[in-house]
Amino acid sequence: MKFDGSGDQNYVAAQETIPQGYRPVTANTAIAVFGGNCTLILYSEKSGKVTMLGNPNNAYAGCTGVWYTDDPMPA
Repeated sequence: MKFDGSGDQNYVAAQETIPQGYRPVTANTAIAVFGGNCTLILYSEKSGKVTMLGNPNNAYAGCTGVWYTDDPMPA
């Protein structure tokens, strides 16, 4: 993906939330770690709230994310 902004995101709340059924089992779960020319990690709370930490640096970045949920198979 391509980030259009830069600047430190020091535990800044994202506008997006994770839908119920896809939310992580534990708090402060890293749900996305972006690599390449940026350093940005997205964390999620059990409530689905997403928090950003790092700097996207206006960069192109690859991403992967995997976590356990309370729902064994979201619909």
